[in-house]
Amino acid sequence: MRYLLDTNIISEFISKKPNQKVLDFVKSLDEDNIYLSVITIGEIKFGILKVKSQTRKEQLLLWLEDDLLQRFKGKIVDIDIETMLKWGEVNQHLQSIGRPISIMDSLIATSASTKNMILITRNVKDFYNFDIEIINPFI
Repeated sequence: MRYLLDTNIISEFISKKPNQKVLDFVKSLDEDNIYLSVITIGEIKFGILKVKSQTRKEQLLLWLEDDLLQRFKGKIVDIDIETMLKWGEVNQHLQSIGRPISIMDSLIATSASTKNMILITRNVKDFYNFDIEIINPFI
């Protein structure tokens, strides 16, 4: 099985107080079957740029470039036409039933769906309306 790590999972690796359950869970997975969404890369960069401490910001940018992007080289899920077509359907449906979610989360979930991946996330409630398997390693 292949796993798509949500942004909140990757964030644990650079947290000042990481959740050990999450770290252990990810470590237990076969590294060859762990993927990131291109959306997560953008969310991580956005978060890093908001950091006030210049020293910490530089450390995190170095981590992003030299560690994260290297670790997941060849395992970053792009947003392709199939994903966008499904995203359009799913988002129209969610809006019509009064349950819209953020664009970024819906793109991550749709990527997991179209690529037949299990989504690893803390925010299980955000993804209930998607036809995907979800694991919350925080519990």
